[in-house]
Amino acid sequence: IQEQLFPSGAPKVAGLELYGICRPARGVSGDYYDFLPVGRDRGGMVLGDVSGKGLKAAMTGTVALGALRALAKEYRSPSRILTRLNVEIAESKDDGFITCLCAHIAPNGTLTVANAGHLLPYRNGEEIELESGLPLGITEAAEYSEKSVQLNPGDQLTFLSDGVIEARNPEGELYGFDRTREISTQSAEAIANAASTFGQEDDITVLTLTFAPVGVVHA
Repeated sequence: IQEQLFPSGAPKVAGLELYGICRPARGVSGDYYDFLPVGRDRGGMVLGDVSGKGLKAAMTGTVALGALRALAKEYRSPSRILTRLNVEIAESKDDGFITCLCAHIAPNGTLTVANAGHLLPYRNGEEIELESGLPLGITEAAEYSEKSVQLNPGDQLTFLSDGVIEARNPEGELYGFDRTREISTQSAEAIANAASTFGQEDDITVLTLTFAPVGVVHA
């Protein structure tokens, strides 16, 4: 059932190549992701991680996805989407919290991204520095800022959940930030495979986006 809630494939957006993959650790995933419906010429993507594991975390992620899809039709601002979603999650009075990254990409390559306590995204193998707001659901009063970055043709963005960082081998060694940074320019599937092979302990989700303007592709 949960697989049916994840995107069946990436949407066709001019100038963007999108891909996402999720590998649950325990049959169902507390991670969630989606490509937001913001128009044929504008991309949107979101990735989140619900605290805890198992069915309860998966159900909370499903509720968050439904709310996100509704809010994305009303707002284009990632920070506004997170602010409204945070209020809904906090009002539910459920235990736990949700980390989340939300991003929009304009046709000219302007990336606008907001962060609710999630791991920083990568651009061409380097972290994009963002202000990290509180995870969703901790307090209704939380506010979220957003940052805009101009992408260049060929730039690759990589969003991932902490299941990559926290993969652990039989000797107890974490996959860690250094290894993750080194492979962050690879495909989403290759990154997920690397972490899973090292020793998956948590849900692994990876989204990638490559900016390839139509005019450049056909030049």
